[in-house]
Amino acid sequence: MGEPSIIESADNDQPHLHGVRDSLVAGKKEFAVVIGLLVVYFYLRLAGIEPVLVLSLGFLVGIWLAFRPSEWAVEGIESAAGYLGYTAYMAGILSSLASNMPEAVISGIAAYTGWTNNQPDLQDIAVLSVLIAAGFNMLLLGVTIIISTRKSGPLKVPEEAIRKDSVLIRWTIVALISMFALGILDMVGPDSPLNPKFPAVASFTLFLSYIIYTGALAKGGVTDTTGKAQPSHRKRSALVLALMGFIGIFLAGEILTDSVELFLDRFSESVSALGINHVAIAALILGAAGALPEHGIALIAAAKGKVGLAIGNLIGGVLQIVLLVMGGIGMFVLIPLDRYVLFQIIVIAGSLWFLKRAITDDQKLDLFEGAMIILLQVYVFILLIAGTPI
Repeated sequence: MGEPSIIESADNDQPHLHGVRDSLVAGKKEFAVVIGLLVVYFYLRLAGIEPVLVLSLGFLVGIWLAFRPSEWAVEGIESAAGYLGYTAYMAGILSSLASNMPEAVISGIAAYTGWTNNQPDLQDIAVLSVLIAAGFNMLLLGVTIIISTRKSGPLKVPEEAIRKDSVLIRWTIVALISMFALGILDMVGPDSPLNPKFPAVASFTLFLSYIIYTGALAKGGVTDTTGKAQPSHRKRSALVLALMGFIGIFLAGEILTDSVELFLDRFSESVSALGINHVAIAALILGAAGALPEHGIALIAAAKGKVGLAIGNLIGGVLQIVLLVMGGIGMFVLIPLDRYVLFQIIVIAGSLWFLKRAITDDQKLDLFEGAMIILLQVYVFILLIAGTPI
């Protein structure tokens, strides 16, 4: 990226949107192809014909929208954070908030539909997809650590992660363990409810905890020693890039989710016939689809050497998903506390404990820790798919 533009002037010879043109690296042919595929996709989707072609187009266009606009969002958010005086780590938190929008919309709609139509499996899938998205963030965090440490050695964790994130991680671990304990007691107690649910007031508490954390981080972010985010585009250009990126990310989540739903409608019975848990596999696909936009942001940031942005995006993303998204959904649609949800809850708590220890033991993340984080999440996904009863 180019040098930051410190002063903007209306009479500058360069157009205000020069940064946008530099950042929209896709050529006209690429845009034309994508628009053409979008038109064909929506036509076939609405007509209800050629499901295999619809699936192929949906995943192809959805992935493009997840990754290309992510680059615009990274540059727009980083520049905006620089003008606001925030650190690169805080810029990662902000970009993660925006990229979690598709997961919140996807899971919220699924949970509401399952509740109104009395479909417990759909409610399970909605909640599980939220928690699985957090697992994918952990998985990508391991990949980011490996990319960052493969040549340059152990990665020093930003001071903000140690000072503030570690506190919120501890809070989240305790909250998840308490949630798990409540579900177990509801199952084994003498007066156990038929379908135990997590109280809406408790979900609001989860939601509120992240709001408080965000306020504390914003107040203290400018004093962090990792350095401030540097604006690389003009203010107007940064705003346009961020808006275009968010729109693309949201559209990607919607298209990918539609594709996953179509896949499940056509092949869920075949999956169950193979002895694979159809609820778990549906939630896994939905969680991965909803998490793709955030993965795009983190991968692009890591590839460009913006380690603070990538780490902030991923660690913040895990906490946002558990507290903000799941808590927000649970305020309106009660979260079921059955075996699927309880398993993933305790797994996320354990994964966060592992991450916290990796962050605080020596204030560094190395190649071995990155590899173990990846292996842990793969192990968990295998258990979820093959280890829980159908």
